[in-house]
Amino acid sequence: MKKPRTGRVIAASAVMVSTGALLLVPASAASATEDDCDGIAVVGVFRAVESGASFTFRDRRVELQNESALDRYSRAEIKSGRRAGDRLWVDRSFRSFPDFKGVVTDQQAKRDGWKMCGPYTGSRTQSVFNANYAARACGEFDGITKCGKWWVD
Repeated sequence: MKKPRTGRVIAASAVMVSTGALLLVPASAASATEDDCDGIAVVGVFRAVESGASFTFRDRRVELQNESALDRYSRAEIKSGRRAGDRLWVDRSFRSFPDFKGVVTDQQAKRDGWKMCGPYTGSRTQSVFNANYAARACGEFDGITKCGKWWVD
């Protein structure tokens, strides 16, 4: 006796749906690709950068975080107050600042262009390579974009 095709189609669809669900779960990016970022799933100890690089806006605490062990990566994270619809990303300059550490102006950071790692809809972005480059944390909250200061580490 031949089995009906619908049973096989339903079973195959269930496998495809469950496989697709597994592939979609880790991706919290709204429109980001791995090409926008330099470090995917960088593991390390990240610490907040202050001096205006991290900020509080509309009851959200947003941090630019630098990886402290190897000191090569930065990411953005909403530490508190995150709400549905929030979007988060980290920008990184193409201009290198080899002999400088600290805050640079928007004009200095963007002079040679910059890239955007994100936006992500989760509470944390992927990482960008930050050695000698300027990075900043940005987000869109209630339809308003806010960024911290550019920081060279």
